[in-house]
Order: sequence, then C-alpha cells, then structure tokens
Amino acid sequence: MPVEFNRDTGIINLHNEKISYIIQILGNRYPVHRYFGKYIPNYSNLDDLPKGNHAFAVDTTEDFPFSITSLPLEYSTIGDGDYHQPAYLIKDEQNHWLPTLKYCGLSITDKLPHGNLPQSIGDSSEVTTLVLHLADDVTKLQMDLNYTIFENLSLIIRSTTLHNLGKSALTIDALDSLQLNLSDDNFISFTLNGTHAHEANPMTSQIDSGIQLQHSFRGTSGPQHQPFIALSRPETSQFNGEVIGTALIWSGNFEDSIEVDQYQKTRLKIGLEPTTFSWQLKPQTDFQTPEAILTWSNHGYNEMSQIFHQFSTQTKLSKPSPIAINTWESMFFNVSDSKLSKLINKAASLDIEMVVLDDGWFTNRNSEQGQLGDWQVDSNKFPNGLLPLVERAHQRKLKFGLWIEPEMVTTNSNLFQEHPDWVLKYANRPLVTARHQLVLDLSREVVREHLLKTITNLVKSNQLDYLKWDMNRHLTQVGNTQLPATEQGEIYHHYVLGLYDLLNKLRQSCPNLIIENCFAGGGRLDFGMASYTNQTWLSDLTDSYDRTKIANGFSYLFPQAIFSNHVSAVPNGQNHRSTPLESRLQLASIGQMGFELDLEKLSVEQKDSIKKQIETYKNWRKLFLYGSFYRLTEINDLNIAWLITSSDKKTAIFFYSYGLTSSVRKIQNMPLHYLKDNINYSVNNRIYSGLQLNQIGLAISPSKQDFETSLIFITENSHPSN
Repeated sequence: MPVEFNRDTGIINLHNEKISYIIQILGNRYPVHRYFGKYIPNYSNLDDLPKGNHAFAVDTTEDFPFSITSLPLEYSTIGDGDYHQPAYLIKDEQNHWLPTLKYCGLSITDKLPHGNLPQSIGDSSEVTTLVLHLADDVTKLQMDLNYTIFENLSLIIRSTTLHNLGKSALTIDALDSLQLNLSDDNFISFTLNGTHAHEANPMTSQIDSGIQLQHSFRGTSGPQHQPFIALSRPETSQFNGEVIGTALIWSGNFEDSIEVDQYQKTRLKIGLEPTTFSWQLKPQTDFQTPEAILTWSNHGYNEMSQIFHQFSTQTKLSKPSPIAINTWESMFFNVSDSKLSKLINKAASLDIEMVVLDDGWFTNRNSEQGQLGDWQVDSNKFPNGLLPLVERAHQRKLKFGLWIEPEMVTTNSNLFQEHPDWVLKYANRPLVTARHQLVLDLSREVVREHLLKTITNLVKSNQLDYLKWDMNRHLTQVGNTQLPATEQGEIYHHYVLGLYDLLNKLRQSCPNLIIENCFAGGGRLDFGMASYTNQTWLSDLTDSYDRTKIANGFSYLFPQAIFSNHVSAVPNGQNHRSTPLESRLQLASIGQMGFELDLEKLSVEQKDSIKKQIETYKNWRKLFLYGSFYRLTEINDLNIAWLITSSDKKTAIFFYSYGLTSSVRKIQNMPLHYLKDNINYSVNNRIYSGLQLNQIGLAISPSKQDFETSLIFITENSHPSN
C-alpha cells in the first residue's frame, strides 16, 4: 500500500519505492510535516517536536502540550500563533481570519480532484491520492489537503480543496497549493527568470534569514519569473546532490516564497498570487486550487529534470509535428497569395512538411496598428481566400497552418464596435492599451462561445492542420461590469479557467489540430499551457547561440519535444549576430524543427545543407524529440553541452555549443555520464566503451569560428571488439 497509517502514533507514510512523504497527525488535531525524501520503509516516530511554553509563543494546553508557534504544520494560517508566511487567509462574515483548521479524518482514492483544471494524470498512470480532511466547527468549512503519488515517479502532486458546508459566505484572500516545512536552511534557491527574447535564465542564490519570493502580477505565468522554484544543497551539480523542486500547473498569476525563520528552519510555498486574488466562497460551493508538482532528487538537477519531463510526457506524448516554414521573418505583414504559392513550391522542393502563414493574413492588418478580433481573410491579399492555398499545399503533401491571437482585440475591429463590454476594463476609466490591443474577457462564457465558434469555423472551413496561438501583451484593468464589486477579485482566476475551457473545447472540436503555444515567445510556457498545446515557440529571439541558452534553461522543466526551434536568416533580426548555417540547423533539430527565412534567397550550397539536415532529422526524429535529455555542463558554464539518449541507452546524440573562439586552443574532454558502462559504442567510426565515454568522455576540439556547434551521433557497436 502506498499509504501507511499508524493510528497509534499518527504517522502517515505516503510512498512508492523511490520517495516517502511523511506526515504526523499530532494529538489527533494538526497534520505536521516530518519528512520528504528517499523512501524510508519503516519510519519510527522521533520525539523531536518542542513541547511546553516558551517565549513569544502561544500557550500550550493540558490536552495538547505543543505550541502551534513551533510546529512544522502541513498547511497553516496566521492569527492563532503561526507567524510565518501563511498558506491560506480566509475570513468569516465578521471579517475575522479563520484559525488553523483541525484534522477530522482522511480518505484514500485513485483519483485526483482537479475539476476544470489541466489534466495532470495520464490514462495509463497509476496513482494514489491521500486526502487529509480538516474542518472549522464554527463556519462549517471543510478543507481537503490532497497528496497524489505516482507509482513510478519521484514526485507528489499537491493541491487544496475547500467546501463551504455552512450558511454564510467566506472570503478567500490567499490559498496556496503547497506548503513544505524543512528542518534546516542549508539550501541554494534555483529559479528561472528572464524577459521577452531572453527567457528562462537559471539563477541561484544562497537563502538567508527572512523571506525570498517571486511572483507575477501580469495575468500570465511569465516570462519574468517561471512558476517554479527549487531548493538544492550547496554541493549540488547537474549529476549529484539533493534537490527539491516545485512547479505550479497554472498559467496565471502565482507566487512562490522561501522563508527562513529565527531557528534556521525553512518554509517553501507555491500557489496563487494573493494580491490579485480574492474569492467569495458562497454556501454549498467548492474551490479547488491549481495543482503543484513536488519533486525530490538525490542525483542533481538532471534527475530533477527527468522527473519533470516524465510527468509532462505521461499526460500526452505529442506526435511529431511537421517540419515547418513560417512566413514571419521573411515577409512580416506583407503576405499575399502569390508569395504563399511560391513558398509552397519551394518548401516542397526542400522536403519541408508544412507552411505556416503568420500575422498579416486578415483584414486591415498591415502593421501592429492594424485590427485584431475579426479574423476575416484579407481579400486584397488573398482574393480567393485561403482554402485554394491549403488545397495546393495538401496536393504537394504539405500541411498548412495559421497564426492567430484570439485573446486580443483592437478598438477598430467590428467585434469591439459591436461588443465594447467584452474587454477587460474598469468602469468609468480610460481604456489601457498595450501594443495597441485590448484583452477580451475570457471569464465570460459568451466571449468564449464566440471565440470557439470563430476559431473552429476558421480551422474547418480552411482545412487547417495547425494554429500558432499567440498573445502579445499582459493584462491590465482586470475588471468587468458583469460581476458585483465583491467578486471583481475573482476575474484574474476566471480568465485562466476560461482560457483552459476554450482550449479544451477547441481540442474536442478539432482533435487532430496541432496547436503551438506562443506568448511573444516563451512568455507563457508552463505546465498548464503544456497540457493543452503540442509545442511552444520558445522565444522571439531566433539567434541560434542565444536560443541554445534559452532552450537550456527551459530544459530544467520541459522535455525537448515541446520546443519549437526554427532556422532563421543572418544577421539575426533581433540581435544582429551572424552564426553558421550548420549551427542553426543543428540546434533546430533538437525539438520540433522549422524555418523562419526567405527560401528564395538561399544559395545552392545552402539548399543542399538544409536538405541534408532535414534528411538526418527525419532519420533521427524519434530520438531528437523523445530521447532522455541531459545537460552536461553546469549552470554557470559559458559553453553548453547536451546528451540525448534512447531509453535503452543504445543510441545517443551529443550536442555542443562553443560560443566565442579563443586564441588558446585546447582539446577538452567532455564526460557523457549517462551511457551504459558495459556497452561498446561507435562514435565517428571509432569504438569506445561506455565506461570510457562516461568517465573520460569525448574529445572536443577547439572551434574554428565563433558560435559553432557540434552534433555527434552515438550508436551501439554491433560487432564484438578483437
């Protein structure tokens, strides 16, 4: 049984063969945290919790000799003695905070209560969910703490569910998905931070006494801060050391925090950002928090990443997307029927598999000042509509895709003129635009129904195979005239739930449609959006050298199968850097391959190089996309190296990015770590033992020019050595 409960000691051991999460129901009153880490089969209760009264702590009682001030509670609030960052703040009708709720039982199920949130359990995944039931006798609020453990993964999914069984409404001002108390502060924090065109930069810092937090007020999950944080021991590397990681399955505002108290104990929390969240929990209604993934590894950051990758792929294994050519960086808004016709022919001649028509295809859209929201084909640019182009692509064995930004609208659109109340706005205030756009209020069902009908008709009437779903601004004036004043604080939350609802229904209506997630790049790459989309445009920065660093950052959480990587022209349009075509092609092969350049301007040699790499990519596509991904260089190393292995470790791909050349030319050995010691491998027509490659490594020769890359294919040697 993955849940063992000793009723005499109150000890609950939630475990699989890899990890244990241990809770104690103390005095049949409060769940307290005892341990999270490597599986302990026979945990004995340690009498190590402080008893009795002490300075500046609330008093004990005869029947409960512990002060709540000193307990490592599983889930706590403020107001009755716990002075740490609270996991929840709930007010009654007197506007008083509810106290720490008391334990009233537990249940065990093979389900997970995610409601209308993203699916987090695959159809074939075996899980067990422990639910701890807490209650408040005065208001009749029931709180469920949910802990779901997978049979074969070193992770737990945490969430909180509220049931108002009373007769009065309660106000939720804060409600986290996870609280974790740790017994010491000897940790380094690890986060992913960035901005547009500079996403997912790994950051580490020593945690200190006090509070360290990151959050989003933007209505979306990033790119400034990823809804993820990890705590690692100071000696942790990619390959060794203990790491506790947590990520929120959510695409809106979030907050995570680390607090170190005066006794050098650490509290980790993640959940909804409280400043922009408030919820009226009416009688006989429920509320479910987003889910948080909690991982444990004692083999460094790579093992942590493998756990996150396995979690992501167990919900769905994305089918390989076609190799795409996108019009944006070669045509921008200046698209037309004749240009697309030529592009289809050129793409087919290079063995590209899909043409994607980006921004500029619809009425009155010749610049960023053009309209958004109507999604009617521009008859001047495409006098015959899109369908003849799509049919021509299909005849050439190509698929066809389209860019769309459905969450946005401009004031010069027919949609806004007809429904000005459909946008997020404050009453009696001037509208706040960004990129000349307003945001449609996805919290309203009528708006979502309109969008679903519009998008579904666009896809089906034009026989589209793919949509690039973009968003190019953050949320402002998050209010509407529909909800009463007491419920305006719910709109941020309703917006994200509405987005999920819209995407889910589009999936049901168009089950074969490939959807690429984009938020001006990777600004909304999170486990929530990954549940509804096939892949993500990692960044609007397409320079291969910088994009390698961006992909490296995102690889801490996400498998490369969802990375959409395109080969662009040089000098690069964003940073004006020139990189070798071979480097651009090699990076684009790791993930969903594509192109973002003018095929008409390619030389014969460049076309040959592209066709050769496309052939290589198709031959190795399964491994490029679905192999186990490992980083071979440390967080602060200047150069980047990756190893992608098959599940049986018999084949592998090695990738190395050099950066700038040096006048000091030396050969570097790069240990591969993750091959099988007892297999002999063929590398560039030479035979090496796996043990040698793991311990000594490949010899990396100095680069001949700036920003080179190296891509090496490693296979099992089927011939015994002499």
